[in-house]
Amino acid sequence: MTSSVEDHGVGWSSLWDSGESDLWDRGKASPALVDIIEHESDLINPLNQNGSRKKAIVPGCGRGYDVVMLALHGFDAYGLEISETAVKEAEAYALAQIKSPSAYHFRSGEHRQGSRGSATFLKGDFFSSDWAFTEDIGGSTKFDLAYDYTVS
Repeated sequence: MTSSVEDHGVGWSSLWDSGESDLWDRGKASPALVDIIEHESDLINPLNQNGSRKKAIVPGCGRGYDVVMLALHGFDAYGLEISETAVKEAEAYALAQIKSPSAYHFRSGEHRQGSRGSATFLKGDFFSSDWAFTEDIGGSTKFDLAYDYTVS
């Protein structure tokens, strides 16, 4: 049996729809990403020189753990998912975590007070241009940071 690129997205969506996302779900933000965001702030600062927030994208974001962590550290973070079910789960997760963050979003386990960014989730296929929703991401598809460990 051969598989086309189009079937790939359908396969992921069906796993989400059938409740099988626990096959790959770690349940928290990537510890390596938390470390680099907190310890390399001179290289990865959430603010531009003019004080505006930098935009970050996480393709294949799943429930949005990394997106939320980036938002809690001051980025306007965008998660891209091929599954509508995943987008809805990520939005629910973000709503709860932005209000009351879990300790695992921070290396020290403690939330440092500071300005939070936003967490936005988009439905789309990263390997297609259909997700370039400029009106949803401030009029530009330019991102300052991209983090991926699942899609490519």
